[in-house]
Amino acid sequence: MPRRENRAPGQLPGRAALPALVAGLLLVLGTARPVAAEEDKLRFDRAVEEVSTKPGATFGLPGGFTNGTGRTLDTVYLTVRLDRYLSFTEEFGNCRYAEDDETLQVDSMTCRLNGTIRPGRSYDLDLGAARVDSAAGGGRIFYGVSTGRGHAEPPQDARRGTGRTLTFTERGRPDRYVQPAAADPVLGVTTTVDVANPHDLAVNGVTLRGKPGDVVKADFFFVNNGPAGLWAVFDDEEDNEQATVVELTVPPGLTAVEVPDFCRGVQRGRTDKGAPGAARYTCWQDRLDKSRTMSPGQFEHFPFAFRVDNTAPIEVEVP
Repeated sequence: MPRRENRAPGQLPGRAALPALVAGLLLVLGTARPVAAEEDKLRFDRAVEEVSTKPGATFGLPGGFTNGTGRTLDTVYLTVRLDRYLSFTEEFGNCRYAEDDETLQVDSMTCRLNGTIRPGRSYDLDLGAARVDSAAGGGRIFYGVSTGRGHAEPPQDARRGTGRTLTFTERGRPDRYVQPAAADPVLGVTTTVDVANPHDLAVNGVTLRGKPGDVVKADFFFVNNGPAGLWAVFDDEEDNEQATVVELTVPPGLTAVEVPDFCRGVQRGRTDKGAPGAARYTCWQDRLDKSRTMSPGQFEHFPFAFRVDNTAPIEVEVP
């Protein structure tokens, strides 16, 4: 039988469970930062930095920007993107909306904001609220503002919103939500969303049977049994983009003759780079996009093939 463990969202297999997040809503606010005279760009500068919440909850999306261009603007373009399992609760008539291809939830909007935007002044936005889906396991919200449409071009299948017009109001003083300027002026501010929603990760058990000389296939699956979604698992090290999610030990009497591209042998056998013939393997998720999540029911497939070398039948189970 497979071994299943409940893990907190974002936890790597084999590591200690993270403390459970307190249910409810916790807002961590950035440090106020006055507008500097030397700034020479339009930037998004107001957002809640961190939200701790639970499935089914909603939370507000205050926003704002500063005109540091040194000239008066009459149009700016806004972009807001939500990670998977987060969605908008309100639409605006001067914005265009797109859906996630898999969840079909509205997760991005691009808006044209018209009005007098004076140099050196800051403006606030009421972006409505975001809703947390029951399968959410955490994520981020990205905000950006630009003077040109090129940085805020909506997807081709985006549709126009049906609600009121999104407007802005001048900020009379530095606001407690204001965050420092980021390196990227287009998507310059993010909100991290932590969701107290457990998920169940498991690796299926596989039994191999054969006689000496047989080559038998073994299909292992790393599965997210839900109920929450899960971030793709990656190492924190900058030079190692992938993190181990499955470890496979090959017992005496078997030799791996086919190994997935996303598995590596860590005890060298008869071949270079620890591919076929190794005694132990580590495997990682076959994905490179850190912005995607592992949905409930989704799995990663690790297809091996082993040659039976022993004179007796072999049975192997991977917990």
